[in-house]
Amino acid sequence: MRWTLVSFVLLVLSSAAFAEPVCTHVDMKWISQQVPLPTEAKIVYKKNQGELCEVVLALDGNLVPLYAGKDFLLVGKLFRDKKSITRETLDALADTARKERIKADEKEAIKTEKRKAFFQQNIRVLDDLALFSFNQGKSNKVLYVVTDPNCSYCKKLMPDLEILAIENQIEIKVILFPVLGSKSRDMAIQAICEKYSYQDYGQIQFQPDTPGCRQANILLEKTMPFFSRADLSFVPVVISGDGTWVVEGNDISQVKQHLGLVCDDGVSDPSKGCAPVPEN
Repeated sequence: MRWTLVSFVLLVLSSAAFAEPVCTHVDMKWISQQVPLPTEAKIVYKKNQGELCEVVLALDGNLVPLYAGKDFLLVGKLFRDKKSITRETLDALADTARKERIKADEKEAIKTEKRKAFFQQNIRVLDDLALFSFNQGKSNKVLYVVTDPNCSYCKKLMPDLEILAIENQIEIKVILFPVLGSKSRDMAIQAICEKYSYQDYGQIQFQPDTPGCRQANILLEKTMPFFSRADLSFVPVVISGDGTWVVEGNDISQVKQHLGLVCDDGVSDPSKGCAPVPEN
């Protein structure tokens, strides 16, 4: 019985010693067969960790640790003897992470500048795509807001823009860009076909099986390719009336800065808003 057990252990150890390294088959082609990835994703680190292959990908300026077996891929953290192997690996790759972040930021900055130039050249098209506007009287400036009916970040931004518009005589022109999926598209169709006003849009609730209409087809067939040409795949975006500046995201402070407004940080009364920057 003892001889059998020892023989079994020796057999297991011998098999492990002559097994192929677990990282041999792991490359971007194999990883892409397991999970969809952007074409620019790349491997920056690879190492055997027992029966798993530890892989770190550079993805959109971030480092993403993965663990590969022979025919599977895991996402998570690896621990051994109460120590985080994943954390140790990422700490060792800190310089690589910094370089990847810089490259991604530079790449995104170039895309942003190209989008700004595109909007400036096509500012009249933005006017044609606007569905409705917010205007509380005589306005001397225009802001275009590209939004999705199902976008929570967009919904948080709109009240801030309304206050800004009222206090500074600005008209907000809203462009629906349903980029977040089929529900977003259905809600956009709902707003277009039912002829929503700006106020109606602020109260929009999803209605399943909303019938389409010719006007929605025409408008969305213009809108979607237009923003695809601009390489825009997210919302919200705020664009100045002449296209000279663009704010990507819902940071109202950036909008105020572009408008030449200054705010007192920490003011508890939001109704005080912002004041124009005093001239020297």
